[in-house]
Amino acid sequence: MSEEELESLRDRIDEIDDKIVELLSDRIGVAEDILEIKEGMGRGVRDKGREQKVVEKAREKAVEEGIDPEFAEDIIRLTISRTAGAEQELSGGADMWGKIKDFFEGNPAQLKVARVLYKYGLRAHEDEEVVCGGIRVPAVQIAEEAGVDRRAVHSTVRTVLENDELRGIFSNLRPVPYLKGVARHLDLGLFEIIPTDATESGIISEVSGVISKHGLSVRQSITDDPYLTAQPRLTVITNNPISGEVVEDLRDLDSVESVIVY
Repeated sequence: MSEEELESLRDRIDEIDDKIVELLSDRIGVAEDILEIKEGMGRGVRDKGREQKVVEKAREKAVEEGIDPEFAEDIIRLTISRTAGAEQELSGGADMWGKIKDFFEGNPAQLKVARVLYKYGLRAHEDEEVVCGGIRVPAVQIAEEAGVDRRAVHSTVRTVLENDELRGIFSNLRPVPYLKGVARHLDLGLFEIIPTDATESGIISEVSGVISKHGLSVRQSITDDPYLTAQPRLTVITNNPISGEVVEDLRDLDSVESVIVY
């Protein structure tokens, strides 16, 4: 194969990836429309029966297309999880995040900035600046990430500092050295657990028990706060990649809705 043919195939991959992202955006848009209809009917966000049918259909389609059905199921479950999370945030179903949204009601630009601060563990500092640990983060970079004008960053920080409840959250955030992005490069195991109910106790204990039973050790475990994240998950990084047997044992846990392996 020539270099020109290789570049042509890479261009095709880029085009396909763009289409995948566009389709995901379309899916979230449709999910928002569905949410409005559900709210009008007085129905909840999640429909587990419908979700299971979607998963089963994806597995059947994967077999038809010659794709590993387990891989297809992981992709579909991750998509459902993220979409459901977006629906819950729109409906205020993320509990504490719903309260945070109320503080920024009528100011979507500030809410976007607040999301960025929370996502990266950036603190609102007393001098009306944003810091990562003790390092100042330029407002223009935060604005670019949030897709807003940099003035919105300063106004968001002022809003935070003027409100005791917001100050208690956004003045105490801390970044965490996260191994997820480098796990595969270090030959580590990486998987995510989507819990049946993230507010229930014992989930981490049950997952850790399965990992220990198979002779693996945890290098890092990161959990989303179920009261600040609409669709929380448990991300686990192990000293070695996990086997299919481990995945099956994890899926057998009552507390686990699905397992996504990277």
